[in-house]
Amino acid sequence: MSIKESKSLQFNNISWRVSLLGEEVVLLECGKGTQIEKIHQSTYIIEQAIGGDLIDLVPAYHSVAVFSKLGTDEIIKRLDGLEGPAKQITDREEEIELPICYEEGLDLSKVAENSGMSEDQVIERHLKGTYRSLFIGFTPGFIYADGLHESLACPRLEYPRKRIPSGSVGIAGGQTGIYSLVSPGGWNIIGRTPTRIFDPTKSQPMLINVGTSYRFYRITQKEFDSWQN
Repeated sequence: MSIKESKSLQFNNISWRVSLLGEEVVLLECGKGTQIEKIHQSTYIIEQAIGGDLIDLVPAYHSVAVFSKLGTDEIIKRLDGLEGPAKQITDREEEIELPICYEEGLDLSKVAENSGMSEDQVIERHLKGTYRSLFIGFTPGFIYADGLHESLACPRLEYPRKRIPSGSVGIAGGQTGIYSLVSPGGWNIIGRTPTRIFDPTKSQPMLINVGTSYRFYRITQKEFDSWQN
């Protein structure tokens, strides 16, 4: 099977298009109307079906990349026709709290202007949110999450910055995310957390995994600077 070819697969009551993404990587794609919870549930089914032959799984909004030493046909054989449990699986029960310093919000004033609210009102609304990691991408550990109040949605920057500090909390359209590493970026930075989200030296490098929910609590600039040092 070449990279351009694709096959079909049905499991977890979802129709998938299966294609070879690269060496030891098979991409499963589903319709854009598929709920993210169903995609996350499908990753559990894949884990169980492939078992020790699985290297890694990378879920996204409408796809799952399967890293394994199995060929495409063997993956289809193991998954085809499998169904999920009657009760929806919750990705993770945990909910963590992250400190955030809004004085580090490079674009807080822009988000406030776009929403028609004051900066204090934006902060208050942002603090009330519960955010859930949907998938990790862009750079190692970068978190794409839902839970952003629709009134805080803001268009991407017209000109992306060359350097966004790690821990920056951003908004782009209706999405929100956390920059785990220093990198370029075009999201509106509303604040910054001093908590290290991604640490490759640890056995579990990700503080926040797919399905993890988190909330923010506010810290001052002085607390942020002290935390950083």
